[in-house]
Amino acid sequence: MENADSSQALLSFFGLRRQPFAATVDPVYFYATREHKECLFRLWNSIDEHDGVAVVLGHYGTGKTTLLRKVLTAMRAKPDRYTVAVIGSPVPSWTSFSLLEGIVTQFGLKPETRSFEAYMEALNRYLLKHHTRINTLIIDDAQNLNKRGQLELLRLVQNLETPQRKLLNLVCFSQMEWLTVLRAAPDFAQRVHMSYTLGPLDLAETRGMIDYRLRQAGAAGALAPVFDDASVKTIHAYAQGSPRETVTVCRNALLLAAQMRTRQLGQTVILHTIEKTTLPDAERRSRVSEALEDSPPVSAPDMLPEPATGHGASRTRAQSVLQHRTNDQLLNAEDTRRSIVKQEP
Repeated sequence: MENADSSQALLSFFGLRRQPFAATVDPVYFYATREHKECLFRLWNSIDEHDGVAVVLGHYGTGKTTLLRKVLTAMRAKPDRYTVAVIGSPVPSWTSFSLLEGIVTQFGLKPETRSFEAYMEALNRYLLKHHTRINTLIIDDAQNLNKRGQLELLRLVQNLETPQRKLLNLVCFSQMEWLTVLRAAPDFAQRVHMSYTLGPLDLAETRGMIDYRLRQAGAAGALAPVFDDASVKTIHAYAQGSPRETVTVCRNALLLAAQMRTRQLGQTVILHTIEKTTLPDAERRSRVSEALEDSPPVSAPDMLPEPATGHGASRTRAQSVLQHRTNDQLLNAEDTRRSIVKQEP
């Protein structure tokens, strides 16, 4: 397998049924950390109790959309209990009426008159008719809703109720920057009954997620790819606990390992993957360099003279050591790969 360019060739080499680190959000790969489990517990409690507005916050790649898909899949599996509408990615320039149109459309309604009053009345009638169900509106990328009129519309929609309960739950998944918008709209923010902020994965959770995805993809036996402890530590140092970035590094590393005909994804493979397939970032490369402290020392030819002291000098030396070590280790691995290929019939 001189060039493992095809997806099928990669899967065959590692004995996998599917790509374990696909870029798409697939519920089968949902790895529930302690925070994800707690968030789901609180979210379901808020939904089932008709509490009103729930907000899930987190930086890019912390698993918000995966949680959304998990909740949505469970709701759609019980249509007699739940009615759900989803606004996938609202347009920042939407007027309040445009947002209302989107909501009404997602609930499958078609008011005869195109007016704010007619749309609100149609939504209210629908919710009253289905008051025995748990009606929920889910908004992903809620940080795009940054206008006062948009939040006022959500407040009005969520205020639809009977004397016993709210007729509509509102669940918003958002980036952290939405906090600034919420603080500027206290009439809406005060109606948030549940909020949860997702943090990054720790080192053990990074290992757990990688192993879980491999198992879900069918990894087993001698063909299975192996991420050793040093490689996981390096991945975590680079991704800083971001599930999305962890998956990206692992996907690219798996391709490189297949090209090198090795199932051992050690630090060599990870370092080269970071060096060649990620955007240049001095701070991140510095963190990766620090993660190499527990690795075997750099060979004598790669040792560099000590530069002038200072924070910038230390960072420069760390980046240089990272680059030299990566290149040296990769050359050795490539020599081994070519030797194996030549010996094959």
